[in-house]
Amino acid sequence: MRSTARRTFLQALAASGLAGCRETGAARPNILFCITDDQSFPHASAYGSTLVRTAAFDRVAREGVLFENAFVSTPSCCPSRGSALAGQDFYRLREASMNHTIWPGGIPIYTDLLGEAGYHVGFTGKGWGPGNWQVSGRDHNPCGPQYNEVKLKPPSTEISPIDYASNFQSFLDARPAGAPFCFWAGMIEPHREFEDGVGIEWSRRLEEIQVPPFLPDAREVRSDLADYAFEIEWQDQQLGRILVLLDERGLLEDTLVVVTSDNGMAFPRAKANLYEYGVHMPLAIRWGARVAPRRVVADFVTFADFAPTFLEAAGLPVPEAMTGRSLMPLLEADGSGQIDPARDAAVFGIERHLPGSRANGAGYPCRGIRTRDFLYIRNLDPHRPPAGDHPGPVWPADDPTGGFGDSDGGPTKTYLWRNREQYRHLYDLAFGPRPAEELYSAADDPANLRNLAGDEDFAGIKRELAQRLDGYLARTGDPRAAGRAEELDAVMRRFPVLGANR
Repeated sequence: MRSTARRTFLQALAASGLAGCRETGAARPNILFCITDDQSFPHASAYGSTLVRTAAFDRVAREGVLFENAFVSTPSCCPSRGSALAGQDFYRLREASMNHTIWPGGIPIYTDLLGEAGYHVGFTGKGWGPGNWQVSGRDHNPCGPQYNEVKLKPPSTEISPIDYASNFQSFLDARPAGAPFCFWAGMIEPHREFEDGVGIEWSRRLEEIQVPPFLPDAREVRSDLADYAFEIEWQDQQLGRILVLLDERGLLEDTLVVVTSDNGMAFPRAKANLYEYGVHMPLAIRWGARVAPRRVVADFVTFADFAPTFLEAAGLPVPEAMTGRSLMPLLEADGSGQIDPARDAAVFGIERHLPGSRANGAGYPCRGIRTRDFLYIRNLDPHRPPAGDHPGPVWPADDPTGGFGDSDGGPTKTYLWRNREQYRHLYDLAFGPRPAEELYSAADDPANLRNLAGDEDFAGIKRELAQRLDGYLARTGDPRAAGRAEELDAVMRRFPVLGANR
C-alpha cells in the first residue's frame, strides 16, 4: 500500500492549484533530458521517500508534472536508453536490444532528428551505452557530441569526477546564436560500485533505513542502501546546479525538462528484473512556458514515449517506426489523476543483461504487463537461471558470489549469498528458478513476493492480462511474438561475452 507520507505529498501537490500556468511559450523549446543510472521509483522525496532527500527532483515535480506510473521498456542500461532515443519498444532495436552490443544503423532517433532541424545537441556523463556505436559509422554517441572535459573532486571514491553542470555550461557556451538546444545529462550515479560506509559517514543512521521486503534486513544491507541513497542525493545536487544555470541564463521557462532513471536499483530482484523495483521509474517533467505546475498524473507512460514527445514539442513529424506516444496531451492537460483512460497499462521485457552471465551467451527472455492493480510476467525460457549461471562462465574476481551475472555485485548480493540458508526464501526469490508465469497484486503486494499465477481465484485476471500482453507484442512487432525468436537469439550468440562488440 502507499505510504501515508506519499499520499499526503501527492494530495497536497494536486490540491495546491495551477497558479503560474502560462498560455504561450517558445515555438521550439530547448530540451533537457536528465537521466540517472539505476534509481528505482520510490527513491525520490517527491514520492514520500524517507530514504533520500531530492530537492532538485522535487522542484521539477512541483513546478511541473509528477508521474506516478512511469516504466522503462526494459530494466537494463543500454536498451533502456536506446528505447528513449528511438521512441520504440526495446525488442525492436535489433542488436541494441541488449547490453554490451552495438548501435545498429537505420534506426531514427530524436537527437539526430533534432540536430538535423537546427538544434544544438550534446551530452554529458553517460550517454547511450554500454555499447559500441562507432561500428555503425557514427561520429559521436547517439546522444550527441560529448561534453565531459570539466572535472571536479567527488565526495567519495566511487562517484564520477565528471562535473555535469560545468560541462552543461560549456555546451551552452558553444551554442550557435538563436539555436534551441537538446542536451542529455546522463548522471552516472547511483550506479555501482559505492564507497563502503559513505552513507553512514554523511549522516545516514542505519536504524532509519527502510529495507525493501525482498532484501534481508541486516546491517550490511542497510549500509549498502545508505551508500545508494548518498549517490542519489549527490546527483540530485548536480541537477540542482543545472537548473540554477538555466535560471541564471533566462532559459528555464522555455526548456522542456525531463528527469528520470534508466532502470531500477542495482540490488538483487530489482535491476534487470521485471519486478516493481526494476521497471518502475521516477519521472518529473517541467516546461514553465507551456505546462501547468503542481500536477500529479496517474497515466501509464513508458520510455518509448519520450522521443515522440520531444519531436512533437519541436514541431517535427514523428517517424512511423516509433511505437511510443507523445506525452504532450498529458502535459498540456489541466488536471491531475488519470488524463487518458487508454493509458492504463505498461508493457516491458528483457532479453539479457550481461554477456557471459550464462553459458553460450544465453539470456533470460521475459515479457510483462503492469496495470494499476496487477503485474503479469511471462518467463519464456524458465528452465534457465534467471540471474545467471552459478558458477558463472566469466566472472570478475572482486565478486565473491562467483556467479549470477545478471545481478550486479555488491555488499547486499554478497550478504545474501553468504547467508542463503538463513534467508532461503529471499535467496530463492532473487536467484532461484522461476515459473513460466507470475502474477502479483500491485496494491496488496508491491514488493512482488506472492505469486498468484497458480491461484484459481485469479485465473480470469491472469488470462486477461496475458491476452493484453500478446496483443501489444503482436501490434508492435516483438520478434519472439512473431515467431522470429532467432533474430534475438542470434544477437546473444554474436556477443556471448563482455568485449565481443569491439
